Amino acid sequence: MNRKEIVRKAIDGFVASDIEAALSYMTEDVKMGWPGYFDLAPGKSAVREFMTDMPETLSFGVGELIEDGDRIAATGTVTSKFKDGNIKNCFFCDIYFFEGDRIKEVKSYMVFEPPKDQSVPA
Repeated sequence: MNRKEIVRKAIDGFVASDIEAALSYMTEDVKMGWPGYFDLAPGKSAVREFMTDMPETLSFGVGELIEDGDRIAATGTVTSKFKDGNIKNCFFCDIYFFEGDRIKEVKSYMVFEPPKDQSVPA
């Protein structure tokens, strides 16, 4: 399995809420973070804990998978339903860093679509 396929399998695991499937492609000390927002503690247990409180995924699509050396950038969209009933569309670019054939770090950049009743700044 090549690195793009590994990233796709990890993403599929997260989307299906099969966290163990996603983690099976990662190193034991994997790092995951959202630059400018927060970073999880290193390790699979921190990812497991964080993923227990994720909103429901209503739809999901992967756009491009771009490989450069030991990293893959993945773009896409996700529509989620939150506990309060709000539905939000999000656009993402995740960067997956590899150590051999395992993901050792994920940096996720996300942009949420503004609510329909909110204008976008010019």
